Amino acid sequence: MLVTPKQMQILEKLTDVSGVSYSEMMERAGHALADFLIQNYGDCESFLFLAGNGNNGGDCYVAAYYLNFYHKRIEILAPMGEPKTKISQNARNRAIKAGIMIKSEPDSFLENAEVLIDGIFGTGFRGELPEKIQKLFSGHEEQIRVACDIPSGGNGTTGTVSPGTFDAYDTVTFGAEKLGMSQYPLRKFCGEIHVADIGVPESAFQEIETVHRLTLPEVLNHLPCRSRDAYKNQFGHILTVAGSVRMRGACILAVTAAMRSGTGLLTCASAEQALTAISVTLPEVMCLPLQTDKDGFFLNAENHEMLSQALKNKTALLLGCGMGVTDSTKNLIKFLFSESSCPIILDADGLNCISDCIELIPEGRTILTPHAGEAARLLHCEISEIQKDRFSAAHRLAELTKSVVILKGAGTIITDGTKTAVCNLGNPGMARAGSGDVLAGITAAFAGQGLSLYTAACTAVTVHAAAGDAAAEHLPYRCLLPQDLIRSLQDIL
Repeated sequence: MLVTPKQMQILEKLTDVSGVSYSEMMERAGHALADFLIQNYGDCESFLFLAGNGNNGGDCYVAAYYLNFYHKRIEILAPMGEPKTKISQNARNRAIKAGIMIKSEPDSFLENAEVLIDGIFGTGFRGELPEKIQKLFSGHEEQIRVACDIPSGGNGTTGTVSPGTFDAYDTVTFGAEKLGMSQYPLRKFCGEIHVADIGVPESAFQEIETVHRLTLPEVLNHLPCRSRDAYKNQFGHILTVAGSVRMRGACILAVTAAMRSGTGLLTCASAEQALTAISVTLPEVMCLPLQTDKDGFFLNAENHEMLSQALKNKTALLLGCGMGVTDSTKNLIKFLFSESSCPIILDADGLNCISDCIELIPEGRTILTPHAGEAARLLHCEISEIQKDRFSAAHRLAELTKSVVILKGAGTIITDGTKTAVCNLGNPGMARAGSGDVLAGITAAFAGQGLSLYTAACTAVTVHAAAGDAAAEHLPYRCLLPQDLIRSLQDIL
């Protein structure tokens, strides 16, 4: 699970009430950090703790005290001065009594220590690091770097970072992983993340709305079982309205992904040229040729009667992949909104077509799948605003549209405005045109098989990312194609 820094403060307060004091929590945090250092870097002889003047620095004083029992060379650099909190002052005094050297200015040991442990700023940090701290952190590429709770300079809520943020090999975080650690760029500054128990009772977590990190074994349990006497109608009938003469591949990828994800029946409404290609590669799909304009994009009114008939008894409607953005496609999507009653997965050009009228999105039965650029168009803001706080952007869009939102990217966020989940699977090889079409098809398949919209979205995102990781086991990132993800579904499902 993931928590915001504010939620962590609530958890600590509840833990204190339960009988584990703040002082004891600091003791457990520091002890856990020392244990981690010995277990992972016990062959090293010299350790330098960079301790701030808050409780994060206090954790470092405690860790230094326990590490001292292993007869290592240990020093503490406290560039922000003495601790401001009583429990941190007590931890500092104990370290001094143990004979640990504490300095206020850096010296040659900063360069010579084998392991640097950062505890300057904690999870409440906002803004930019002071210049002297940026300078302190620079030039240590050859040393092992470990962050205490969070790399100093990182925002534990949004995942943004200050210039000069501490670049860690490992981060030992306490109680629970912080929300911002799931998002880039902060995630790459964390290195490997290790969660240490500081005594927070399970009952405390039940008092707050945590963000869930998705795993493949968990989401696979949501998929419907196939009994020996199963028949095709049990697994949904999807209608896809996607593709165009110029972008027929988007339609092919989405349809193929949907079929490979367990859909019982699928009708594909598209340009005749796209359907010709689909019929050759995927004869299982039923085809509905739509009338197009001279540029190969769907006409509007000319296709109403055919699509009205096609919508009957459908369990999901996938809109947008490769449709193009024209007056006709915009109006056609509005027509399909009003004519349909099943779950809708709105992707790619489907999102772009309604960016100026999101109030028309059917409430309670739509999954939106924007990347940052599409989300910015829907929310009428800059991409930079989305990236500064992806969680807030996803929640805002879900609340405005009363839809489930999949905000794609490294650390994909899924939310219905109340429940929120994050997927940290996947890899850079998936950053390729067509990957989103594959995700849209998988999402439509799971929604069409009867999963709730939120569950379908969470399951699809996780399966899609896991398929990408499976494909990357056989292909370098530069060579990985979206169609490789579809092939890897057989290893996932």
